[in-house]
Amino acid sequence: KINKTIDLHGLTLTEAEEKFEKEIEMSFYRGNRCILFITGKGLRNRKSFEKDHKLYYGKIKTNIYGWTNKKEIQEKILYFSTAHTSHGGEGSFYVYLRKNYKY
Repeated sequence: KINKTIDLHGLTLTEAEEKFEKEIEMSFYRGNRCILFITGKGLRNRKSFEKDHKLYYGKIKTNIYGWTNKKEIQEKILYFSTAHTSHGGEGSFYVYLRKNYKY
């Protein structure tokens, strides 16, 4: 069961990181267990007129892995994984939180 869905589309990297950390913190203390973070797949062409049309991943999607490894966040996370295709697949992530026994 997803307790909360957070869409990080359109945010700067700094804004997205702040929102991610805030939502983890609030959800943990409220006793929520599963949050769905939508980052988007981040695939797009750099410039359509360039000869090699390389695709690249968005910054939020790439950086979310690092955010989960911060000590103060990691203590609250039980499990982190890519979402099922019905919830956005590679452009979304489940964050399962530990139980807050003080709740």
